[in-house]
Amino acid sequence: MKKLFSLLLFPALLCLIIGCSSQSGLVSRVSEYRSVLYTAKADGASLQASFSEREYPYAADGSAAEKSDVFEVRATLPDNTLTYRVSFETGGKPYEGEMNYDSVKQQFTFSVSLSAPQEEELAFTVSAEGEGAPSYTFAAKRTEGKLSLSDLLSTVSESRKDELADFAGENFDGEIYVRLLMQGESRYYYVGFIDRSGNCLSFLADADTGEVLATKKP
Repeated sequence: MKKLFSLLLFPALLCLIIGCSSQSGLVSRVSEYRSVLYTAKADGASLQASFSEREYPYAADGSAAEKSDVFEVRATLPDNTLTYRVSFETGGKPYEGEMNYDSVKQQFTFSVSLSAPQEEELAFTVSAEGEGAPSYTFAAKRTEGKLSLSDLLSTVSESRKDELADFAGENFDGEIYVRLLMQGESRYYYVGFIDRSGNCLSFLADADTGEVLATKKP
């Protein structure tokens, strides 16, 4: 009886070990993971702040490097000709700095290295320099997906295993970008698989279920 039980149990354990190993392998390939967003609008302006674990130096070259924590604030403001500063507080510590202008996205940006904020809401003040210059106050609410990183990668890779096999063969040996996105009230994950030549096979997945909603091939 014990021998029969062992024979029945062994395949289950083997599948569990292989499954965990596969998930762990994909997670180790992630070079960018944007997992938290804070968003708000005020007086014709909008703001989005994000927490990411991102490789440094940052390069889509198919090779995952050591990651560091990055908190980035992006604001779309009515007047792009002014100089702005942003201030906020998280974890009981204040942060402040001048924002840089991104001419491609037409947004003002500020980034700082800090651990993932735990607050459900963060208050940001964006003020232009000069007397009588505009100032904006944002009460930004937290957004994140329900799936863990390993569960997300497992769900996407399993449902799209044929496309991944055509793209990278049996064993993926590149890097992965995972970015939380928002469109209105809907939440998504961008999951991009990048090979050593810089080619990218990407998927748009539901942030709560991991269901793939769209695919973009290289």
